[in-house]
Amino acid sequence: MSQNTTQTRNAIVAALRAVPGIGAVHDHEPYANQNTTLRALYVVQTDEGEQLRGWYVRRVGFRVLRNGGGLPRVFTTWQIRGFMALAEEAGSELAFDALIDAVRAAFDADPTIGGAVMSTLSAEGEVGAQLTASGPVMFAGVLCHAADLTLTTETIE
Repeated sequence: MSQNTTQTRNAIVAALRAVPGIGAVHDHEPYANQNTTLRALYVVQTDEGEQLRGWYVRRVGFRVLRNGGGLPRVFTTWQIRGFMALAEEAGSELAFDALIDAVRAAFDADPTIGGAVMSTLSAEGEVGAQLTASGPVMFAGVLCHAADLTLTTETIE
């Protein structure tokens, strides 16, 4: 893994961890053979008690572009996936949507992610985190809200 990839991944994780109420944030997708073990990686303490609430970051692709004789521009696509236990009586869907919006706002507020990248702008002009899917899933044996966001970062190598 290149130094740029490591620095970028660490910056994305740090930006997520700075979002209030985000929950557990992992720099990769954790796996476990047992639901209880996997669940424990995502359970956090909230004002309402323990709750499955967490996110992970995965690199899912990159494109390298070169204009003329200049240095290559690398556009890396990152998946940011989040889960939160569903609790209808607590209005969890609205709370989860607010977290999704807070994640987007964090990258909008700092498009270089602390200087780790040139921008969070894709070659197609998409800016910041993009919500690509959201809905209920079973995760670690728990009915959860889930969201998939993509973030494209631009670096020079």
